[in-house]
Amino acid sequence: MDLVRHSLAALSAAAGLPLALGGLALRPAWRRGLGERLGAVPAAVPGGVWVHGASVGEIRAATGLIDALRDAGEAVAASTTTITGRDVLRRLRPDVSCGLAPLDHPWCVDAALRRVAPSALVLIETELWPTWIAAAHRRGIPVMIASGRISDRSLPRYRRVARLLRPTLGRLAAIGARTEVDADRFVALGASRDRVEVTGDLKLEPPSDAARLSPDLESALGDTLLFVAGSTHEGEEQAALAVLAAVEATGREAVLTLAPRHPNRTEAVLSLCQRAGRSVRKRSRLGAGVLRPGEVLLVDTLGELAGLYAHAAVAFVGGSLVPVGGHNVLEPIQQGCPVVFGPHTENATEGAALALRTGAGRRVTDTEEMTRVVLCFLEDPEAARSGAERGRQALLLHRGATERTMDLLRRVREGADPREGKGDQGEGGLVRDAGPSRRTGPAPGA
Repeated sequence: MDLVRHSLAALSAAAGLPLALGGLALRPAWRRGLGERLGAVPAAVPGGVWVHGASVGEIRAATGLIDALRDAGEAVAASTTTITGRDVLRRLRPDVSCGLAPLDHPWCVDAALRRVAPSALVLIETELWPTWIAAAHRRGIPVMIASGRISDRSLPRYRRVARLLRPTLGRLAAIGARTEVDADRFVALGASRDRVEVTGDLKLEPPSDAARLSPDLESALGDTLLFVAGSTHEGEEQAALAVLAAVEATGREAVLTLAPRHPNRTEAVLSLCQRAGRSVRKRSRLGAGVLRPGEVLLVDTLGELAGLYAHAAVAFVGGSLVPVGGHNVLEPIQQGCPVVFGPHTENATEGAALALRTGAGRRVTDTEEMTRVVLCFLEDPEAARSGAERGRQALLLHRGATERTMDLLRRVREGADPREGKGDQGEGGLVRDAGPSRRTGPAPGA
């Protein structure tokens, strides 16, 4: 069997070589990380857990799971399909071994598995790589899907290749699906019902701790209406200042908080505000006294944005009016604050969808529309807060997703039936069905 497999691998490599060489010649950028894609991934502590996510969104979702594994004393290796995803994780968790995933060719995945030597492989969402999964299965390495999803758009494509997909699904030790809808779709495509359960969406799990502000900042905020523009990029601070002016034009007194995504832009943002005629107080030099209406609080510290969202009447999340891809639009919603964001939310797809679906947030296209939406929120604060609360409640349905994923992984590594070892009740009061249904976690569409 190995002889046949290696012969097929050699034939496929020979057939693809001219195309690969041509691509590398025409696209020099493809050479970056080529060694890792061919299997020379960073070496890791043998016997750890290998966590893989396609790109930025998936690998960000995986950070909570990675942290939980490390807290449990596990060695962790990670990989992504994209250079951007790899660079993001290296920045977020610099002490975690992270590389690019191997090409789905027997030689590449065999080389990568030898270097990492994991005890389990966790694939985030829908990373169904047939050769990689088959190679791990041959080595006795259990493979599971975490936060598994089959989107409306991808379902027809998977149905067309369901017969080819079935062997790959059959090699999975377990699938932790986001919702019951996703679970049913995996089963319909050929996954064993006994190996599928709902664990929730890692991307949507809210933090367990309530956001708090330090006493001096809480005192400085006072009772003045607060508009927070968080994680902003160049061009977005001007939009927030324009909104502040429009709010004042309605006769309201307000304070603007600006939190640039990159702290090294603090002085540039300070100059921008001063040129706009605004008095500015840096968070690091807050001083005494309550912020006066019309003032700008410039956040040049870390770790306080969530607490500021909790005090805000409305928030804007940056990286979205400009083509950056968007930042965490769920953070204000987790604090019960209505949120506005721009059209560029490629890096925050699930959060933006939840905000729009529940009425917790609104998407805008430019500064003018952003101003109209913020004023709309302020004119009907009850409706705005009600929408934000619906969003917050939707997020609470996903609380415990990491814990449930960890529990499923534990059962998989122990070689137990994934259905065994469940308690009667999950984190946050979510009932776990110990019978044949395997349902836990969020309801459909949560």
